[in-house]
Amino acid sequence: MSDQPVEPVNNINDEQASVETEPTLSKSAKKRAKKQQKKVSESADDQPNTEKIDEETSDEPKETTDGKAVEKAVPKKKDPVEMLVPMIKKFDVNGKPVRTIAGHGSVYLGEITPHNILQLKKLNEAVFPIAYNDKFYVEARTCGDLGRLAYYNDVVVGAVCCRIDDISDEKSLYLMTLGTLAAYRQCGIGTHLIYYALKLCKKMEEIKTMYLHVQVNNQTAVQFYERHGFTNDGIIEDYYRISPRDAYLLIKRIRM
Repeated sequence: MSDQPVEPVNNINDEQASVETEPTLSKSAKKRAKKQQKKVSESADDQPNTEKIDEETSDEPKETTDGKAVEKAVPKKKDPVEMLVPMIKKFDVNGKPVRTIAGHGSVYLGEITPHNILQLKKLNEAVFPIAYNDKFYVEARTCGDLGRLAYYNDVVVGAVCCRIDDISDEKSLYLMTLGTLAAYRQCGIGTHLIYYALKLCKKMEEIKTMYLHVQVNNQTAVQFYERHGFTNDGIIEDYYRISPRDAYLLIKRIRM
């Protein structure tokens, strides 16, 4: 019998021993652990974005590396009153406010030519209840200073056409047409046109009066001309071919 100690028989190697010493997890426990780890990772990824958004939307002053506070530029809200466009910009000869078109558009008068005569025709069709014949437009296209188109922002919105008549041995300026598109009425454009006609009368010394006809049911037009110095000289029966057929004769004395 040998005196040497006998080692115990052990068939398990070192690698197997180290594995067995660690706790063994079930499949379900492993899945739960992976889900928990994924949630923690997603939460960490989202956190910097949240801080960035908070930083951008914050109204608090930012601090730079040198310790000085830099105030963030915040867009200033417009005052509701400043956003409103003033609707009254001028006054008529009687001191009454004249409503103007919203915005800052310009109104100017231009000549009637063969190139824009169709614009005059379209305007008259939209403004007046009667249709003017071709003879009217033949005369209008060569009327020179006796006719003008009113432009608002380069769009034709009104017109005036005149002729010179002999009445009782006097020269008179007859307003054949003077009108403005409905959307631009009460905006001072008609006043521009009537002032132009009055200037013609003052330039031509032979002109003694200015006159026109208005349907008896058009009280708005009657009041407009009366505000500019015209007087109602009575009714002309059966002047129009449309109803009502009667017309008022409105006259303004220019000089004696």
